Amino acid sequence: MSKLKQFIIPESEDQSRLDRCLRRNLGEINQSLLEKSLRNKHILLNGKKAKASDKIEKNQIITYQSALFLNSKRVFSEISKNKKTFYLDLYKKTLIKENKNWIILNKPNKIAVQGGTGQYKNIDELLRSISDDCEFKLVHRLDKDTSGILVIAKNLKTAKIFYDFFKNKKVLKLYLAVISPPPSKKEQYITSNIEKSNFSNVRKMTISDVKGKFAKTYMKILVKNSRYALVLLYPITGRTHQLRVHMNYIGCSIIGDKKYKLNEKFRDNENFLKLHSYIIKFPNEDFIRAPLPEHFINFMKENKLDIDLKKIIKNFKKEFEYE
Repeated sequence: MSKLKQFIIPESEDQSRLDRCLRRNLGEINQSLLEKSLRNKHILLNGKKAKASDKIEKNQIITYQSALFLNSKRVFSEISKNKKTFYLDLYKKTLIKENKNWIILNKPNKIAVQGGTGQYKNIDELLRSISDDCEFKLVHRLDKDTSGILVIAKNLKTAKIFYDFFKNKKVLKLYLAVISPPPSKKEQYITSNIEKSNFSNVRKMTISDVKGKFAKTYMKILVKNSRYALVLLYPITGRTHQLRVHMNYIGCSIIGDKKYKLNEKFRDNENFLKLHSYIIKFPNEDFIRAPLPEHFINFMKENKLDIDLKKIIKNFKKEFEYE
């Protein structure tokens, strides 16, 4: 029997067919052999028997025999010295907290989490640049245009622990965003179904009355003026692009959102998406904060969105603290 390996399903494969995900990420395999391997439990989904046509979800774990796949899709190109120097410097600047099992980074805007076509700078390569020994596992995702907290497990055991945290809703993530125009309500819950758009080749999500997955977001205004509002966003569910879609849904788009606010002319200080993963809380850890990027702070100053974020962190803890 060949060596057993495990693969954590990324967000990009959420709701894909199992057989297609396997080929895209693990390598070529004959369909009849694939189906036979599934029947004989040589390939398992979350430790259970599965079918080739099963729809999979992000963060599920595929266990498989490596010899089943003819060639590996995970072939990495060599990172140049200049690029490695860039990543090492970026790592030092963005590291928030680290222990033997995980690291937490403050991901900048416009840096993708995973490599791929057109993704010149990405967190995947950063992790390969800082260590060849650790088997880093991404336990959640951030959009390329979104900044803020990104948690990376250093081993599969820790990744599984975080998978259970997310599955059992033991992780609290709070975001800050600048939206326009300001909402009429100081705080509200936004609910809808969200599904992948069928009208474009661009990867987008859309509101649906009957299809898709249920999504729920809590929004609270922290400070506002006649044109903008700085808001706290709490995604109670974790759907793809949920916060961007929900803000657009209520007519208060996030500043700099070029994907969902179409045909809009953006000023220079609106070139970066004003959406930041600000605070995370998970079991056995206090609230962890990611400082806002400079462009976000400057935008708040320019538009007189004055607020002492240190004070509101205390309110966050009172409002959202749990065991």
